[in-house]
Amino acid sequence: MVFTEMKPTAVHLHLYYMQRWPEIRKYLEHLDAGEYHLYVTLSQENAPLAQAIKAFHPQSTVWQTPNRGYDVGPFVDFLQKVDLSRYDLILKIHTKNKSGLQKTWINGRCITKKRWVDLLMNALLGSADIWRRNLEAFAADPRLGMISSRYLITQEPECSDYLRPEIERVLKQMGLCVPDKITFAAGTMFLVRARLLEKIKQSFTAADFPPTDASVQDGTLAHVFERVFGCVVEAQGYAVKGFDKRRWFEMQAKLYRVSRFFYSNDITRSNHQLIKICKIPVYYKNLNHHPRGS
Repeated sequence: MVFTEMKPTAVHLHLYYMQRWPEIRKYLEHLDAGEYHLYVTLSQENAPLAQAIKAFHPQSTVWQTPNRGYDVGPFVDFLQKVDLSRYDLILKIHTKNKSGLQKTWINGRCITKKRWVDLLMNALLGSADIWRRNLEAFAADPRLGMISSRYLITQEPECSDYLRPEIERVLKQMGLCVPDKITFAAGTMFLVRARLLEKIKQSFTAADFPPTDASVQDGTLAHVFERVFGCVVEAQGYAVKGFDKRRWFEMQAKLYRVSRFFYSNDITRSNHQLIKICKIPVYYKNLNHHPRGS
């Protein structure tokens, strides 16, 4: 098979939720032990866990990083520590929070936190066959730059337009331009050509990211970089694609588009409630209420 001629893959795992190691280990078992090097970052020192990781995969490097930029700051720290020329591909995964009932609409599909994580991990490492398929896709298509879940790769303007000024600033620092449509993998897990990340390595360090604040939900530099990763790939002439397919998700999107035509009830980014019937606005309310004198 042509993909066996490729260099080893560098796998970066940010293990913020350290109790999730057994779950992640099962996914990593789908990789051939000889074809990847494992790099694990922890936000807190944990010697027994580090020993367990190295026992699982001898070609592992484990270190503690400052808690900056969620999973993105540690990934940039990883980029600074490795020689990217040793690898053809970089796999970025992390222990994204799966708890809570919060749902997000992406590409016309309602996705819970748990399903979000499952979609990302299964698209990349769901089985040994899926992993080989992804490697073969890179070997077969020289212009393929990044793989993630097709259901979480989005170009929706509402997902990125509010961050466009910061995205432009970051890309300008790397000497790149923002594509007309910002394409990115929501959730920041992907398999990417290593050489496409050199500009990030040359331009940023983990210290550029502010300390992670659990109360901050959106709009941080880490969220900007979530979009930037896809932009960096496309700005260098490569494509971002997904190859996973779920029949239910295909049907859900169709049903959603039909139902949205007849009725929609949304909260906008400016915190306004907007109700439409047959695409006609019938109700609009400002939810930003503040007492006088506050």
